[in-house]
Amino acid sequence: MVAVVGRTPILESDVTLARLVDLVPVDPGTPEAERRSQEVAARVRLEVQYRDLEISGTVYRLQFDTDGTVGRLVKRAGGKAKLAPRLAAAGLSSEDVRDLAVRIAAVNAYVEQRLRPQVRVTLPEMRTAYQETLALQITAQGKEPPPFSAVRSQLHRVLAEQKLNDLIERWTHEARSRLDVIMLHP
Repeated sequence: MVAVVGRTPILESDVTLARLVDLVPVDPGTPEAERRSQEVAARVRLEVQYRDLEISGTVYRLQFDTDGTVGRLVKRAGGKAKLAPRLAAAGLSSEDVRDLAVRIAAVNAYVEQRLRPQVRVTLPEMRTAYQETLALQITAQGKEPPPFSAVRSQLHRVLAEQKLNDLIERWTHEARSRLDVIMLHP
């Protein structure tokens, strides 16, 4: 056991499965201890998010595609033919992949159906980002920044994603504070 989220243990096999399906893409040169730490943290984070959805009953009101998520996980793992023997060698099965996919699909559905609609980016925010970040950095390189109108849609996307990430972080932090999370091994 590497952690406990509420009453749910996160087992070594959960971390192994996370690695097999490349839950946390890492650079090939990442030291093993750092990679493992990232995988454990990601698996605990996912469990915190899913348990919060489950406890609140929200998971039962979301529409999500578990089969599509299973397909994407299998594809990231190199396909069914490559994944099946690796699962078997680790004492895991396709049902374990499906259980992980349920969690991922539910969390993704919550983000898309409930959090993303809350994101609003205003024109003043885009102008401020343009002036204080983009134009400033480009000017510092001795170049002429593009006109605001040419980068407006890109700025909107970037700011919307930043705001969405902030909402996700806030939700996860609040969910973690409502659940007992015990880390046993990094």
